[in-house]
Amino acid sequence: MPKDLLVPLQYSEADAAALDAAAALATAHGARVAVLAAIAFPMPVASEWGMAVLTLNQADFDAMRASAAAAGEAARQRLQRAGVDAELRVVESLLQWPEETAALHARHADLALLGRGDGSRFPIAFSALLLDSGRPVLVVPADAKLMVPPRRVVLAWQPRREAARAIHDALALLPRDVRIDVLVVDPEVGETAYGDAPGADIAAHLARHGAQVQVVSQARDGRSTGTVIIDHATAQRADLIVMGGYGHSRWREQVLGGATRAVLEQATLPVLFAH
Repeated sequence: MPKDLLVPLQYSEADAAALDAAAALATAHGARVAVLAAIAFPMPVASEWGMAVLTLNQADFDAMRASAAAAGEAARQRLQRAGVDAELRVVESLLQWPEETAALHARHADLALLGRGDGSRFPIAFSALLLDSGRPVLVVPADAKLMVPPRRVVLAWQPRREAARAIHDALALLPRDVRIDVLVVDPEVGETAYGDAPGADIAAHLARHGAQVQVVSQARDGRSTGTVIIDHATAQRADLIVMGGYGHSRWREQVLGGATRAVLEQATLPVLFAH
């Protein structure tokens, strides 16, 4: 069961969804929540003309510290009002980006939680948390409520390390009798692909954990893989999507698009990603 949760603040309305989900998980599992308020101080920029001079003075730095501390304290109090054991970490990032600081802190937690704002705004800390922390990331869209425990789960399955990591990280959050759809999209049959019966092996494994599992194979029919995943989860009224993140390179996913980015930006229910 998770005992340490991390919520890196994005200083936006998206934080509310992550904090509420963290409160629900902490209440159910007796976990502690750390609120991370990372401050990114601007640094001189090197160019062919030398170092660009910063225009901030001490008062500006003090104001940035105070603003981050105030946002962090408001988040901590929100959790405490929900009866959750919460701590605030205000960290100044001098030599790295705030998302890199978040990844460092996430390594000492069971799960990191990020909110996603209205529309398709990409949580800026997501890539660093997923790829650099070694921990799963739960993304909660605005206005979505995390069901604790999730009773209906869609596993976007591919026989790859990322998907295997995701479902095994998710097991700590799921009830023993959870209903899981093992969703395979246009699976390739064969020894070097999905095997002779795509999804059957992972389904049998999850059934031995007590889950009620069915394998669902769907064709894209002109849709992207991410759209197929979202459509199925929506149709089944799932509580949670579980999937591996960045099975392709991050550059390819972010520039050319991919299932990770599509689900991250379009899902209307919580998604647990792992890499």
